[in-house]
Amino acid sequence: MRALLLRLSALDADAEGAVRVIAVFDRLVQQHLGLDALAGATAQLAECPVGLSDAAGRLLRRGPDGRRMNGGRPDTAVTHPIDGGGHVWLERSGEPLPLDQIVLERFAAAAAIQRDLQTSALPRLGDPALVELIVDDAAGAADRARALHLVGLRPDSPVRVLAVTGPDPGAAVAGLAAFGHAPVDGGYAVLVRGGTPADSIRPPRRSRIGIGSTERADEAWRSWRRARVAVRFADATASDVRLHGAAVDWDGLGGFALLAEHVPAGAIAAVPDVQALDRLAAPRSGPDVIATLHAICVHDSIRHAATAMHLHHSSVVARLERAEDELGFSVRSPGGRTRLVLALTLRHLR
Repeated sequence: MRALLLRLSALDADAEGAVRVIAVFDRLVQQHLGLDALAGATAQLAECPVGLSDAAGRLLRRGPDGRRMNGGRPDTAVTHPIDGGGHVWLERSGEPLPLDQIVLERFAAAAAIQRDLQTSALPRLGDPALVELIVDDAAGAADRARALHLVGLRPDSPVRVLAVTGPDPGAAVAGLAAFGHAPVDGGYAVLVRGGTPADSIRPPRRSRIGIGSTERADEAWRSWRRARVAVRFADATASDVRLHGAAVDWDGLGGFALLAEHVPAGAIAAVPDVQALDRLAAPRSGPDVIATLHAICVHDSIRHAATAMHLHHSSVVARLERAEDELGFSVRSPGGRTRLVLALTLRHLR
């Protein structure tokens, strides 16, 4: 290539430039850039705004600084068709430059190649990658629309997304109208119909479920994001003496959701009440004390908490007195119970 450029430069500067343009687009194709990145690179090469519209209805415009531009194709733009449908164009003000036509031709060719690569890599019906695409907030609109169509959903269909941790996501949603599930970020994203009642979702043993909000199918990523917050509150050992069950609905978290989204683990570890709970949990009998504190928060009296734990009233009182000595406040007053709920929730999130 270098020898060819040297020979061409001695004969025709435009010919040398044409070979350089071809070499640039060959490298872009080899890098398997997306159409958006390809448009940005072309705009920087041409030093003017460029655009692309494909057969799927996707419209991209990039300025010479690489930034996205709004609006459609100007009437003054110079266009070139893409094989298989669509056009690319240059938006140069003033007279076209000698290499504009070859830039357009190579831009169109690279766009066709990249489109074909993306199409061949798209997931098929029944592929878990369909669900992964649907819940990915960075997915392209065309790819998401195709994935929704393949699972039988319209863009405006109401859906909920569940975040499931555990060995068998299928068992976690047995009996529900689910559109599929996919492994994502160490757990599973499960797509179900919008309005699915939270109390109809019963996690199997050793599983936790976060239930996202009901959203339009083309905005399922928002439900997935909220489900991932909710699952952090879920307790796989949950019973009627735990603050949160094994399935937690984001809609029921209220302001607690902010704790998971905005309070880092380091800040939680520095809270004196959380440190006191850690000291209470350290001995062999610690888990029983922590369970008793949960029960006090869940039930409206010591007697009811003792009944739920199948303990004598005096046993619960003894555990509470030990806990109060370590915590430094009474957990039997409304204010103390609220403070305890916050401390237990923070510790669980950490």
